[in-house]
Amino acid sequence: MIHSSRQPELVDRIEIVPLTAAFCPVASALHAEGFEDQDHWSADEMIALLDVPGAFGLLAFAPGNEVENQLDTPLGFIQMQAVLDEAEINTIVVAKEARKRGVARKLLFAVFERLRETGVGRVLLEVAEDNAPAIVLYRHCGFTEIGRRKKYYRRKSGREVDALVMERDLGTCVLGWNV
Repeated sequence: MIHSSRQPELVDRIEIVPLTAAFCPVASALHAEGFEDQDHWSADEMIALLDVPGAFGLLAFAPGNEVENQLDTPLGFIQMQAVLDEAEINTIVVAKEARKRGVARKLLFAVFERLRETGVGRVLLEVAEDNAPAIVLYRHCGFTEIGRRKKYYRRKSGREVDALVMERDLGTCVLGWNV
């Protein structure tokens, strides 16, 4: 389902579309790849989450090329839920071959813009304390640590990992960039 034979430079062309039920099998495959040491969400679980009031998702992909017979390549996705004036990132995943190419940042900024349009002023997330690349990204995107959930994640090995709880105030940025 995930086409990794794509040339790395093509990953730089990132398009964002709404995550719909039709794309949930692709998102589930990305989730399984991105969280190898944890349980991943099935397509049906993702569809059920999208049916929850205030929930939505975005899918990032590199567009294919008909002339060269290349398919669109899924790069990552984010699933959110907004309630009143705050939202939570339920999950965000980027394909291994697309990491460190701006996919997660583009997904986050697309979410920030959408949330601001609906009056959401605060975004929350939880991240495993041992996921250093994600923590660096979140801090760079304006998130700050506000708490910790002890032994929140359980790895397939049985090891338990704390989660950092982070937040971002959307009122402190313009067009997705910190000011």
